[in-house]
Amino acid sequence: MAKKLSIPRAKTPENVEVDSQVVQAFLDKCMELGKELHSLMVIRHGKVACEVYREPFNKNSVHMMYSFSKSVTSIAIGFAIDEGYLSLDTKFLDVFPYFRNQKKPDAFLEELCVEDLLTMRGGKGVSVLSNRSKDSWLKNFVDSDWYAEPGTKFMYINECMYVLCAMIVKTTGMSVTEFLTTRLWEPLGIEVPYWETDPRGIEVGGWGLMLKTEDAAKITLCMQQMGKYAGKQVIPAWWVTEASKKQADTEASTDKPDSKVGYGYCFWRCAGYKNAYRADGMYSQYGIVFEDLDACVITTAGEVNTQQMKTLMWDYFPKAFQSKSYDPEKTVALSLPPYEKLPVSERSEVEQKIECQRIRFSKPVLLNVAGFPVSAVTMPALYMEKDRAGNINNVSFKFYEKDGVILWTEGNEVNSVMFGLDGEYRWDYMKIGGVRYETCSIAYWKTDHILELHIRAMATVSERVLTFTFDDKNRVQLKPSSLPPSSDMVNQLTGNIQDVVANETLRKALTKFLPKIMEVVDSKHYGIVT
Repeated sequence: MAKKLSIPRAKTPENVEVDSQVVQAFLDKCMELGKELHSLMVIRHGKVACEVYREPFNKNSVHMMYSFSKSVTSIAIGFAIDEGYLSLDTKFLDVFPYFRNQKKPDAFLEELCVEDLLTMRGGKGVSVLSNRSKDSWLKNFVDSDWYAEPGTKFMYINECMYVLCAMIVKTTGMSVTEFLTTRLWEPLGIEVPYWETDPRGIEVGGWGLMLKTEDAAKITLCMQQMGKYAGKQVIPAWWVTEASKKQADTEASTDKPDSKVGYGYCFWRCAGYKNAYRADGMYSQYGIVFEDLDACVITTAGEVNTQQMKTLMWDYFPKAFQSKSYDPEKTVALSLPPYEKLPVSERSEVEQKIECQRIRFSKPVLLNVAGFPVSAVTMPALYMEKDRAGNINNVSFKFYEKDGVILWTEGNEVNSVMFGLDGEYRWDYMKIGGVRYETCSIAYWKTDHILELHIRAMATVSERVLTFTFDDKNRVQLKPSSLPPSSDMVNQLTGNIQDVVANETLRKALTKFLPKIMEVVDSKHYGIVT
């Protein structure tokens, strides 16, 4: 087990030249605009100036980091190059020669190298709708169409990171997680984290990593300190320099300001402050390094409008670092309001009728064909995974004085989660799609026949809401929804599609397709008490 090696804490933000009033103004503005901020950590001069969590999130909550994972993959590649396992010029076919077509050589595939993949100039346009339940991810990458010659055109393709992970596994004989254990996790005092893999156990690279806020902060701070942490060199300093500077021109790839100013080796340059770069994950997971201010800002969130979130951050950072009128007496206690809990309701007589009875739901054919069966976790947690789980069935309830338990199946997994009926959360665990989630859940009877249940898988960016309506003939309707709404999540996805799908016809099709799927995902499902 890794030593804790916590980042030192400052006595007050002002003691490390951070204006707490400016930071609180940022938090207040986030709430005013309805931003789904889960945590914020500000570091200056090597110390945590302030950290804030929005209840029920806390310092021990692990969080899906989405494309923040790419920056960790980059660090792994940096180690592999520094130790001679790979080089920037190592060709894909040097590592995987069995993909060489002897009868009809592919000139572009012969060129493809590590640096092309690191800078998102791999040239392969892998479909965002690829079937990730299959175990042939490398073959799928090779079989995808070329959108450009390798090394010539930037396009944000997740699978470039997967290929890099596969190259690490092939050349080192270790999984990426194992490879990083003695090189990154242990030196930073990070417990070995969960990282989603393909069906063969290779880390996906571009997403799927789960970290605590301070874990993400340690990685960000280590980068900011030129690879040093707690006085020891961890990440090679030369890699920090190369990974963080502009390596690829991104201006033509997007209309988003903070995505137009250049990409390094899986780190973005920033438009809002010239001397800054960031690890950047979907739904606003950020690790921002202010290079000339000895400062970092780290967030976890479920905010769908990522550019708006970054623009908002630039309004307050680096302003919070630049004030010359620091006065420790003006320190304010930083806070975020907790998520609103459900009311305590009168208990329903329906509880006695359904207690320990099994509710069977019909299998939604269209959703299964589309690959989006309804699950106890929301779509953003599953849509990129190899196992999308889903098809909630065999539901039963147990009710107690102040709380209850829901039991259900999804595929081969059986789960039970406790929920509060007294206006307070209950904490538990569930396993969905092979991933273990900590949960906090709460419920109330909206009417005598309608039970609204909220299950928040803490690592995910949104909360699942399951509304059960019971009638007098043992029939049950299940209406799934999420907070933030699925429609907002889809808007984020369709916005990203504009940046990552090269084929215009496919872009238009996907932009129309995903919202229609979500209309069906959030439609009612029908069951019966047996």
